[in-house]
Order: sequence, then structure tokens, then C-alpha cells
Amino acid sequence: MEGRLIISKDKLEPLIKALKIILRNRAAKFGIAVIIFYVVLAIVGPIILPYNYRTNPAMALKPPMLWPPRYWFGTDNIGEPILVDIANGAPFVVEISFLAGLYTTVIGLVVGLISGYFGGIVDSIIMLINDALLTIPSLLITVIIAVMVHTTNPLVLAGVLSVTGWTGLARSVRSQVLASKEYPYIEVSRVLGLGWRYVLFREILPTLMPYIWINLILNMEGSLYAAVGLYYLGLLPFDPTNWGYMISNALSLGAAYGSSAIWYFLFPTLFVTLFMVGLIELAYGIDEAINPRLRK
Repeated sequence: MEGRLIISKDKLEPLIKALKIILRNRAAKFGIAVIIFYVVLAIVGPIILPYNYRTNPAMALKPPMLWPPRYWFGTDNIGEPILVDIANGAPFVVEISFLAGLYTTVIGLVVGLISGYFGGIVDSIIMLINDALLTIPSLLITVIIAVMVHTTNPLVLAGVLSVTGWTGLARSVRSQVLASKEYPYIEVSRVLGLGWRYVLFREILPTLMPYIWINLILNMEGSLYAAVGLYYLGLLPFDPTNWGYMISNALSLGAAYGSSAIWYFLFPTLFVTLFMVGLIELAYGIDEAINPRLRK
């Protein structure tokens, strides 16, 4: 027991050190603050600002107003406050970015570990499938599957977005596992008769975790971009509060109403951009924590 506790402590020390560096990093702190803000908005927003689903033509496409607070961002094409649209669209954005990023990362990690560790025919088959998927435009596959499935269920749609997103991570993990297998302590573990589960999950996987965390965050950003893009293209079921649909609808209305639609376009675009920037900044902060050469 004592030996195990010492090993656990030793393995936790780099993680604790990395967390301290992350929390001292301005970019990472900004990213964490942005993510917390969006999570709170997704939980509290629809409760405080419920969507009425009622049209009010007299209030359509109004600019921002100081009072009442619901109209701080102006109104959309049916007279609903844009702030209400944003608040009710936040849960989908947060859920789909996290779920699709998680799916993509887990699939890429598992496939890369299996391919790199076992090698042989298993590695050849996996890399053949991986390379085949890399040659086909991922956007085309995603669009086709999204149209066929045609759902807004985050659990299902996240699976659609992760169909091709795992390939790059799987190849990178495979390369790192192949390199790790040559380390002396891995050879010692094998000689001692420790199983592949121990070697993979106790020896190799902990060394990959910082890289995996960065990829999870970047996959969240990519998934958010893809989900908003599918709504922007009109390939998913109608949802007036979805930020992608709002951007698309605002651009269409701009042709007819000119500058009156600018606020309807501006605010969902800003909220999408801020979330993506926050994720990228957090990934940068983690990268800086594990790469001393990047630290100032």
C-alpha cells in the first residue's frame, strides 16, 4: 500500500504543478472564465428569459434599448428580444460542443492506443480505415449524415459530428504510443508480466493526458463551429433560437431590410466567436503549462 501511495503521489505532482501554471496563465484564466459564463448562461438563461414563441410585428428588428432589460440587444424578425434568443440557444451550444468534443476525443484516443500498442494486422486495418476517412472531405460526410439523421438531439448530433473528427487524433496518439513502447520502463513492465491494461492505462495513458486535454478543448471548438455551420446552412430542423439559424436568417433579412437586421446578425455572431476564442485561449494556456519553452 505504501509503495502504491508513493507512486500515486509522484504521478499527481506533475498534474498539480501544471494546474498551478494554468491558473497563473492569463489566456487560460480568460478561457476558463468564458466557459463558466457560457455554462451559467445555458443553465440560468432559459429560466430567467423564457422564449414566448409569439410574434409581434410592431417590434420586429428594433435596435438595442436601455429599458426593459430584455431588449438590450434589440429584437429579431418576429419581435422577440435577441437576448431571449441568445439565452435559449445557449444550452444547445454548450451541450453539443462538450458532447461532440468528448466523443471525438475518446474515439481518437481509444483507436490510437489500440493501433499503436498492438500493432500488426490490427494496426494495418485501423490505419487503412483512418487513411480512407482522411481522403474524403469530412464536411461532405458530416453534411450527408446530418441530413439523413435530421435531429437536434445533442446526444445523436454529437455522434454525427464525431464520425470523422477523430482521425487526426488517432494517428497522433498512435505515433506517441509507438514511441512510448520503446521506453525502458515499458519493457520492464512487460518482462514483469504486467498485462496490456496496466501498461496502457497506468504507464502510457498518463503521459498522454496533457495532449488529450488540449485536443478535447480544440475538438469542442471545432464541433461548435460545425454545429453552428449546419444550422447556418439550414440542414437541421428549424429552431429560431439556434445561433447558427439566427446568423443565417439575419443575413437573409439584411437583403430586404438593410441595416435594420445588423443587431440580429451581430449578437449571435459575437457570442459564437467569444465561445470559440475562450476555448482556443484555454487550449493555449494548457499547452503553455506543459511546454516550458512557451512560457514567458
